[in-house]
Amino acid sequence: MDDVEKIYEEGKLLVRAMDRPSLRIGNDGNYYECESWINEFDNLMNDGLFSLSTTLIVPKVGVRTYKNIGFLVNSDWVDCLHIAKSDSASSGNILDGDFSANKADFNSIDDLLNYIIQSKDTRMNEVNINAKLNAVVGLFINKCNISNELLKDIYVINKMIQYLVGVDYQIYLYDQLNGKIDLINLTKEQEENLISSLGGNEILCWPDSMMEAEFIPIKSNEMHK
Repeated sequence: MDDVEKIYEEGKLLVRAMDRPSLRIGNDGNYYECESWINEFDNLMNDGLFSLSTTLIVPKVGVRTYKNIGFLVNSDWVDCLHIAKSDSASSGNILDGDFSANKADFNSIDDLLNYIIQSKDTRMNEVNINAKLNAVVGLFINKCNISNELLKDIYVINKMIQYLVGVDYQIYLYDQLNGKIDLINLTKEQEENLISSLGGNEILCWPDSMMEAEFIPIKSNEMHK
């Protein structure tokens, strides 16, 4: 059992659902754009993110996620502000003073965890948090009929994150039907085949903290298991 699986078994793993990257047509070939991811990780590694909407996933239950792709967060390393058993229609930002949401249902992650275990409630819950980069522990895709395409997406995202923050996160496959997560390990051959199947070979990287845009080439990792 690795660290992320241990956090999950302890009922402390949050998912932050994100948009899939977009494939764009450029003058010198196609490239990927991951604007929401870039700015989110840029903020995480600098000032942090405030009132971030996440979902607690629970082993053997199968809680639904807002989207099919995103990153994983250790709830022990964040400040939990608002916890609800379902979508709380949150908006705004604690930092700006305009955060709003439906009435909270719980005072702690443990309270939400115990409720889900006892009720087997698979609805998407909502946990609003303040977080910094140290709370991010991995990336995920959902097990579904487009998992192969999602794997390409998250591979592209991971390349962008490696460039931006210098971390190579592990990728997990999450099954919303039974609450199981599995680490995805790619051999060198599998990785090279995945890269060759992509629609572009670069990623546009232009976070708010950078004055100019840069194009990141998509290359395979040097080390494989």
